[in-house]
Amino acid sequence: MSDRPLKDEVLEELGDDRLREITMLLGTDADQAQQVVGSAVASITGVLTDDAVTPGGTAELCQAMEQAANEPEPLPAAAIGFAGLQGGTGQEPGRGVLAAVLAKAAAPAARAVAKRTGLPVEAVSAALETVIPVMAAVLARRAREKR
Repeated sequence: MSDRPLKDEVLEELGDDRLREITMLLGTDADQAQQVVGSAVASITGVLTDDAVTPGGTAELCQAMEQAANEPEPLPAAAIGFAGLQGGTGQEPGRGVLAAVLAKAAAPAARAVAKRTGLPVEAVSAALETVIPVMAAVLARRAREKR
């Protein structure tokens, strides 16, 4: 498993093209876009951590995982709450489940990042549509490497 910060791996995996896309969605420069991605990764993991230590949050996370695991196909965008998410590729079992769980934390994370940065929540949410599948891929890769 990598000793690098998760945000660094997500930024690397995003690459220049997707980072430019995020920059355009946010209406900002590349440096602030990178900061938003790092802040979003931290916020998403923070929301999941907070949820995991509260009884209601744990139940919601388990429900999201069970729902995603029982879907025969990747979750439709409406079920996840983001237009661009389609879950796994079929080549990486569990990645769709992971994306669904991460997407559950996206709305509160987008609000927190928007509040910290002064950017519109809608723009941050649009950027997270790109970040979450990449974050899921990085976490899935880390889990495979840990085995």
